[in-house]
Amino acid sequence: MESICYFRKDGVYMGASLKQFQKMYFIFYFTIATFWAFAVPYLNSLEISNTKIGVIISLMIFAGVIGQFITGYLCDIKNTIKKIFIVYMILLCCSVALFFQSQNITYIIILISIIGFFQSSVMALGDSWVLESSSEIKENFGSIRALGSAGWGIAAVFVGKVIDKTGWHSLYIIYIICTVVLFFTLLNMQDAKGKSNGVNPLEPITSREIKELFFNKQYIQLLVIFFLLFSALQAVGMFSQIIINNYGGTKFQVGLYLFVAAFSEIPILFLAKLLRVRYKLSQLLIFSSFALTFRMILVAFSSNISLIIALGSFQIVTFSIIVFISKYLIDEISPAKLKTMSQMIAMAVYMGLSGIFSTTLSGWLADVIGIKNMLIFQGVLCFFAFLLSLRYHMYYYPKAKITHLQS
Repeated sequence: MESICYFRKDGVYMGASLKQFQKMYFIFYFTIATFWAFAVPYLNSLEISNTKIGVIISLMIFAGVIGQFITGYLCDIKNTIKKIFIVYMILLCCSVALFFQSQNITYIIILISIIGFFQSSVMALGDSWVLESSSEIKENFGSIRALGSAGWGIAAVFVGKVIDKTGWHSLYIIYIICTVVLFFTLLNMQDAKGKSNGVNPLEPITSREIKELFFNKQYIQLLVIFFLLFSALQAVGMFSQIIINNYGGTKFQVGLYLFVAAFSEIPILFLAKLLRVRYKLSQLLIFSSFALTFRMILVAFSSNISLIIALGSFQIVTFSIIVFISKYLIDEISPAKLKTMSQMIAMAVYMGLSGIFSTTLSGWLADVIGIKNMLIFQGVLCFFAFLLSLRYHMYYYPKAKITHLQS
């Protein structure tokens, strides 16, 4: 893949940095998918009920919420992302290796909580690393994230095939190998934080600055909207796999669904920079929230494995748009000193807390009223997010009333 070449004002060549991030994201998401894409099917293979799976995944996500709050603050006060990222990946690798060797429910709960703490943190840190790098790198977040989707999709198919042939034990071996490759990739990459970000590392972050972040109305409105949207995305992602299993699908077919979903994200992510120029972020938010509402209804009424797999392509107008606009919308209202914390807290809420809400409630509703009715309920919540998106656009963007917090 061609690397886009950039020069900063001081004449430093930026193409290599962009290429490094693209390579890192591909390997990183390939690694993460090895666990995350098959965590639910693995628990399902142990004949654990939907309700219990929902609770277990919720514990992982809750641990991730705690991890993101702690990690975001830690990165800002220590003024580093790279060092913490590397340490977390090593600890995450050890936890995943133990997880796929255990069938005891107590050990599974303990390990998945540890995994959640580190996995959610490194996923958020990767995005913050990009957004806090040079403006050229930041503007190309979409193309960088696209390589992550490619890594995820290829891992889903490859690992799914390996599981069908060799069993679950092969997952931790793949994960260890990928983590080692990722480690060597990270060694030569420049940390996003330091003197170059315009923030004095010796200047402490005050409680007043943190309080202003939590009481910023625009920030809170975005958290509510993305909370509802990511809740639906996690529900449809989790239960599409369960529906495939319920219809007698193989692990390869689960992997194929994930492959279709992941590769459908890539075109839009590569076009993210162009979309930002042609449309307001709030307009993209309105469109994607409506598309997600439509997707939830279609999945609810799906009747076979092929259709479920095909509907994974709706990622192109839902997740792929939502994931990059969420980063930019949060970034544009975040103070310089709290860039990492703002993103980490946001992800803790709209990917963490929403995940707890989604997996726990959806798992319970699926057992009580059925998967179809549960997905319709999530579709109603998406429509509410669509209405809130309309309000956000009308209130802020026509008047360009973006509330920048003062650091």
